[in-house]
Amino acid sequence: MNRLSGAPVVMHKKGQSTDIAVLEEIMKKPGITIAEIAQDLAWTNGKVDGSVNRLIAEGKVSIKHNLKRGMLIKSIYPADFEKRPTNQVEIPRDMVNFDLWKEKAFVYALSRSTIGITYQETEKWKGKAFSRETVPVRKSSESIVLELPKRVSDFYQLGNAEISLSAIGDLIFVTVESILPVKLSANPSEEKYAIPPA
Repeated sequence: MNRLSGAPVVMHKKGQSTDIAVLEEIMKKPGITIAEIAQDLAWTNGKVDGSVNRLIAEGKVSIKHNLKRGMLIKSIYPADFEKRPTNQVEIPRDMVNFDLWKEKAFVYALSRSTIGITYQETEKWKGKAFSRETVPVRKSSESIVLELPKRVSDFYQLGNAEISLSAIGDLIFVTVESILPVKLSANPSEEKYAIPPA
């Protein structure tokens, strides 16, 4: 009898430790997906999804559905998360030689989905880019923060996009991936029939 009454307590404690680990991943990477959390923690998608549902019920996280590459993606954010301005790029300090980045940076529109950023003019990019802009550099102890000009953020439709950063030396590549926000029905059984707005 005691074993049976103790089982729910053990399961509750396991659920709490699972939720703490999942919440830590969400805090580290706002906008992370179920699959990414599962991969990082070496858990199943189902285990993570159950934890996320509990965290939503507790008001600790919120979700946003997006259509990305033709697939419906559920991104998870901390409940109090403030999204960065759409025209802002934040380069982590350890991604570049921090001391080389001074007062301005050079932004190159390299392709429909790639923006190049560097601390000095680059002839190779200058010849290839269809647009070049100079922007002020703002540094914090953790990162370099740049605000892209409105015409650049409008061209890349950064309001409906996710960006990821990669680097080769001190050349920063910003990959822009378009996303389409999707409103889903409040009735979970209808979700599979949800159609994105026109």
